[in-house]
Amino acid sequence: MSRDDQTDISINFLPRRLNDVPVVFWGMTMREVGLVCLIGLGVGIIPGIILGFMLSAWAMIPTMMVAFAGLTLLSGGKILRRLRRGRPTNAMYRDINFWLAKNGIPTAGEHIIHRSTPYRISRDKRNRS
Repeated sequence: MSRDDQTDISINFLPRRLNDVPVVFWGMTMREVGLVCLIGLGVGIIPGIILGFMLSAWAMIPTMMVAFAGLTLLSGGKILRRLRRGRPTNAMYRDINFWLAKNGIPTAGEHIIHRSTPYRISRDKRNRS
């Protein structure tokens, strides 16, 4: 059977959510789970160092990091779900990029215009000839 004899089998309609990142844990995507865990690890290192000095047990540092990562994962799921409710999947990332650009923190190749000026219909007086 030649290639021309085969009928063209193609999908005429692809659902909008087909290419979305699947929900992994408590309504968070894998990227959000990783982000929340990294925040928890960063926050947990501070009490881990303090307890490590107080108890002379350096194993408290990774223990507290993992404990805080778990706590932020459980509480962060609720917070992220509220932030994303009824919005597109990339809206939260755009908000973070906008905040970073507004505060002068460079992002990877993203150039977001954040200048705010009043909108006027008429020309400026200085530009009139």
